[in-house]
Amino acid sequence: MINKSRLWSGVAAAAMVSFGVHAQDITMATFGGGVEKTWESAFAQPFTASTGINVKIVPVPSPEAQLRNPAARAQYDVALVTYPQAANLLRDGLIQTFSGAELPDTADTNAKYLMKDKDGKLAGASPYFMYYAIAFNSTQASKSDFQSWSDLANPKWKGKLALTRPIYISSYDLPIMAIAQGGSEKDIEPGVELLKKIAPNVLTQYSSIAHMNGLLTRGEIAAGPYYSGRVWQIRREGAKDVDITIPKEGALMIPYIVVVPKSSKNLTAVKKWLGFMSTAQPQVRALELGGYFPLNQDAEMPPEMQKEMGFTMKQLLSKLHQPDWSVIAAADRDRTNLAEKVIAGVK
Repeated sequence: MINKSRLWSGVAAAAMVSFGVHAQDITMATFGGGVEKTWESAFAQPFTASTGINVKIVPVPSPEAQLRNPAARAQYDVALVTYPQAANLLRDGLIQTFSGAELPDTADTNAKYLMKDKDGKLAGASPYFMYYAIAFNSTQASKSDFQSWSDLANPKWKGKLALTRPIYISSYDLPIMAIAQGGSEKDIEPGVELLKKIAPNVLTQYSSIAHMNGLLTRGEIAAGPYYSGRVWQIRREGAKDVDITIPKEGALMIPYIVVVPKSSKNLTAVKKWLGFMSTAQPQVRALELGGYFPLNQDAEMPPEMQKEMGFTMKQLLSKLHQPDWSVIAAADRDRTNLAEKVIAGVK
């Protein structure tokens, strides 16, 4: 005779074991355009191999928007966002914070690249950075054409440039253009004046990474401010006529950060995941696959990549500007509106 009590106890135990396994799974929102492939190969697969915890990488147009949408937020344990986006999410109380003891591997990341709240708690883990410079199609232009950010205003580029959407112009283009003209992320007016001179040369505003990739590879534009990692990915895929150059005034350093929504319940596994992505080995792999530069201080650029890129990590860092992202985040709405007016030709 079957002992029903024992049977139900066994079923419940099996269910708990099953639940325990699935509860270890992590779902992460990232940008698309090839970003997800790098995360799967460089981070998720080796992490699963070493821990048994599965990580599902989900590309979305805007990971930040997913965390701001109550209906979508619960679907994700972590999300990859930009620094200004993280600053806004932190300000609005939408993400978890962690003590250094909870994420000990972040100690190998230079402190100035770690985002913290007013109490000194970490807003997440910072695995890598890209830089924002001038990408170009070498059948239409060359590096010598863009020795300065102001060269984008040259009338010969009329109808031959692309810019990103105003929401990103406010965070990236305006700060680096301001810096190039003697201003800063706080003193943005010099950047606005340069943007006004560049705007007449703009053929289109790219709506996505895939859109800009296509514009560059097909030679539909000569150039435009763009992300180094995307250019590296394009070149890896065989498009040798696409390149990127850093003007004499430098480029904008864009660190990325993985944050945890307050709805995330799987914190034990999540903290392991944040710790893993903070280590050197997967970051170097992400550099090789996607052109994302490591923020772990022990990570080194492979010699063959130094040769191909034409610089060492030390030389690259000397050319980059790391702004105060909290300033940029706080001014985001006003500067986005300003960028929209400039592009539309409104004085």
